[in-house]
Amino acid sequence: MRRQLLFTGVVFIIGEKMAKKRFVFLSNEFYSIYTATEYPEMEQKHNRPYIQVCVEIDGVQFAILLRSDINHPNVLWTDKANHCGVDFSKAVVIKKESYIDMNIEPHLRQKEFDALRGKDYKIKCKMQKYIKKYKEAKQDLSKPINQRLVQYSTLQYFEEDLGID
Repeated sequence: MRRQLLFTGVVFIIGEKMAKKRFVFLSNEFYSIYTATEYPEMEQKHNRPYIQVCVEIDGVQFAILLRSDINHPNVLWTDKANHCGVDFSKAVVIKKESYIDMNIEPHLRQKEFDALRGKDYKIKCKMQKYIKKYKEAKQDLSKPINQRLVQYSTLQYFEEDLGID
């Protein structure tokens, strides 16, 4: 039985069947490990989970939050007037395939779907830039702007995965 998780667009291979997944929900297992009390910057809604956009960068799989009420520049806007978009500051690393809920199919609002259509490469590039920005901020925490970027980013919980000591 073949069980592996491949992200390049995103393709999951479970057993012998393939399912292409671009938008996902994180699983209860993920949230039981990354609890809100220990990881306060991770957005969690128990009654209505957040949709995530998947991307692989340098062999690391990320799930990037789609959300509203974004008030910073680290975003790919899907609806700028209403502050909705792909929030790179709330990206998480997917270390295990069981962190993705394969039983629920996310459904985007048409406006968001249209805004993200054909933007896979742009999302990947913007995430790469955000990771670089985070690493640079981490190297100079004497600046308040860098302190805030690191403090409010979920990447702080995945520094080992990013090669940050």
